[in-house]
Amino acid sequence: MLPELPRRLISQSNWIAFLAGTDDPNQVYYGGAEYPMYSDAWVVGELDDELGPYALLNAVPFNRENRAAIAIILRVFFYEPHTIISNHNLPLKTVDDGYHGAWFSEELAALTSLALGIRLKCGDEIRRFDDRDPYGRFVSPWTKHAPTLAYRHNQAIIPAPPQVSLNDIRARLQTIPHLDPYLYKELVRAARSYQDALWIAESEPHLAWLLMVSALEIAASAHVTLRGTPADNLEELQPTLAEIVHNSGGDELLDGVADQLKNLFSATKKFLLFCEEFYPPEPAVRPDHGYQRIEWNWPSLKKILKKVYELRSRALHAGVPFPAPMCTHPDRRESGAPAERAITALASQTLGAQWIPEDAPITLHTFQYIVRSALLAWWDHLAESAKQADK
Repeated sequence: MLPELPRRLISQSNWIAFLAGTDDPNQVYYGGAEYPMYSDAWVVGELDDELGPYALLNAVPFNRENRAAIAIILRVFFYEPHTIISNHNLPLKTVDDGYHGAWFSEELAALTSLALGIRLKCGDEIRRFDDRDPYGRFVSPWTKHAPTLAYRHNQAIIPAPPQVSLNDIRARLQTIPHLDPYLYKELVRAARSYQDALWIAESEPHLAWLLMVSALEIAASAHVTLRGTPADNLEELQPTLAEIVHNSGGDELLDGVADQLKNLFSATKKFLLFCEEFYPPEPAVRPDHGYQRIEWNWPSLKKILKKVYELRSRALHAGVPFPAPMCTHPDRRESGAPAERAITALASQTLGAQWIPEDAPITLHTFQYIVRSALLAWWDHLAESAKQADK
């Protein structure tokens, strides 16, 4: 059973308010605004009137190489008050169920970044539409500076795609108003983690690894924990503990303990179960040489992903960063396709340390492909589940 959510994220609730009033001549309109979206990718196409109260307009930047330029303009029309908490009669207590560290425009930027697989950050409001000037007036940004990209390698660790089209993500973005509000919130949080990881991958790859793993972990926690009862999940993820509890007090004690522990089930198992369900087919373009490839089957990927999760835990709890070979650009040979293995020799030595291939098993470039593909597959699963629930 999904937990109750007192309010939806604004990017979703505004779209629902728009849909609710499409046949209402007295629909209330609260004005609009435009926000710049910065990227180093070449974006084509635009979505003008196909996203309800939103539009993604192509800014046609001239020069994007190794820098962040305004690539997309997000245009928003408000059909509900866009205050931080609309109910001012709430009791005096912390309310952070929908908090993800940014405003609603960044929710749409994060989902667009994930859908396109590009570095994308939303800037501050630059144009406002209201009853004084329906054509819009320029507004000087004042809450935050334009985002900047930093590169430290001659080759990109995660190169921007040659070209992406906004038209290709229309259908996926159109699912936003139909998703369960709790799961939409978790999707946005996972997308935000992916978005931040992609943005800093060139300058701080060891931190990008942490955020990429977190993106999967956020989705895994929401998906795996909620797919069965707490007792079912405890029996699947911690069978020994479940047996001890059941033997001590039967079903009643098992249900009670499982409910108390429902958010603390084995993180590694949830992570791997999610990856097993949603891991993608092998990349369309792969390196020619076998020593640069990983074996693209679940037993092999499971071993790699388990090692990645161990490295993530070591980085967080022991302060040991991800291995240096996993934090640099992938090896390229004749085919030009980036290597999937971080180490393509017997071992790698640098910065006073040495690693064998099993302990640094995958490049950040390839792991990013797995993360993005799994999150998109989960997004599609959420949309299909919502469609089935409406029937």
